[in-house]
Amino acid sequence: MSIEVRKANFDDFSAFKMLWQFYQYHQSSFSLEDIDEQGKFYIDESYLEEVLRGQDECNAYIVLSEQLIVGFVTVEPTEIMGEEMPELSDIFILPKYRNQGIAQLVIELLMHTKEYNEWHVAVYRNDKNALSFWEKHFKQSNYSGVKKVKTSDSEEFHEFVVQNA
Repeated sequence: MSIEVRKANFDDFSAFKMLWQFYQYHQSSFSLEDIDEQGKFYIDESYLEEVLRGQDECNAYIVLSEQLIVGFVTVEPTEIMGEEMPELSDIFILPKYRNQGIAQLVIELLMHTKEYNEWHVAVYRNDKNALSFWEKHFKQSNYSGVKKVKTSDSEEFHEFVVQNA
């Protein structure tokens, strides 16, 4: 299986916007968000446009398997406990492609870089599947440390600071 993670650009806007709808649908079971009168989840399209045009600090990536779009990931700068670090803020893999190691590979490609020593990961408190995935990932991957942290957002999220080996 050939997996590619490439930086998204404005040409990806339609696909990225649709993937974000699927992502919002998945999240709605714990975010409790409703759809609008057009049957869509709210998406700040102007923000997505800024991200894809490189006009925001958030970086979006398209995940491909055998050259087919299978998901996305976003990385943005954040400050946790007085330190600036990147946050792997969103990751979404289409259900058909889950349980094949794709998300694991994507995370390793992004987080195991020499550019950053620490990463922030936040998981919705009620997303038991995502929490289970991350806990398994932390045990199987080669990190020098994973520390659960509490911030002002910790009521809504499980938050971790991950240190590269």
